Amino acid sequence: MTETTLKLCVDSNEASSRKDIINYLRLAGVEVKVEKLPICDYVISDRCGVERKDVSDFLGSIKDGRLFNQVKDMAENYEKPILILEGQMNKALKRSKMKPASIYGAISSIILDFNFSIISTEDPDSTSILLQRLAYREQVKDNRTIQLRAVDRSLPLHKQQLFLLSGFPQIGVTTAKDLLEQFDTPLKVIEELASAKITISSTGKTKKLEGTLKEVKGIGPTIVEYAQTLLTSSYNILCNASEESLNQK
Repeated sequence: MTETTLKLCVDSNEASSRKDIINYLRLAGVEVKVEKLPICDYVISDRCGVERKDVSDFLGSIKDGRLFNQVKDMAENYEKPILILEGQMNKALKRSKMKPASIYGAISSIILDFNFSIISTEDPDSTSILLQRLAYREQVKDNRTIQLRAVDRSLPLHKQQLFLLSGFPQIGVTTAKDLLEQFDTPLKVIEELASAKITISSTGKTKKLEGTLKEVKGIGPTIVEYAQTLLTSSYNILCNASEESLNQK
């Protein structure tokens, strides 16, 4: 793959309002597909979704409560969620008359509670360059493909299996395919993830994955521990905790 074959999926509303970004990307040789996206503004790869917000819109989304619902949806669907804040934050803060502590408290929560990367850009050109380089890193360097987290029921069954497993945190399409080639069925993959053993060194600093899962490229203790937490945590308890957290903000 070369830079001229980079691909991006862009939400139709974002494409209509930011034609400058779309034009820049297309002139740079990026293949831009515009469609209605259910979650974010740009899909970079199977694990990376991007929400772009003008700083004024970002502040407004904190005021009206939209922000954390958007952030939660992205965190649940993408291993590498990114929020781009475009524009001058200091100027927007002065116009909004909001307390800086409230704004940076929200930013801290997005980073620490939802595992987001937040990147500031000065203008649409800077945003366009960033999007292009993100796509290059994911699609060329890491050989990842674009996948929307909204399954098409008409997909062949084997592709639905890939979709199912690539929904696990830090497991994209490439790793899901490797897991299925190793264990054959999604059920067997999930059973292996759930039952995998992780040993800790005598110093307590090093973790080691035991068993056949360690033979799959990209699978290590961190991914397995996260998968086990996902598979064994109580849905009802998590929902209640999430609601309490949002009510406190």
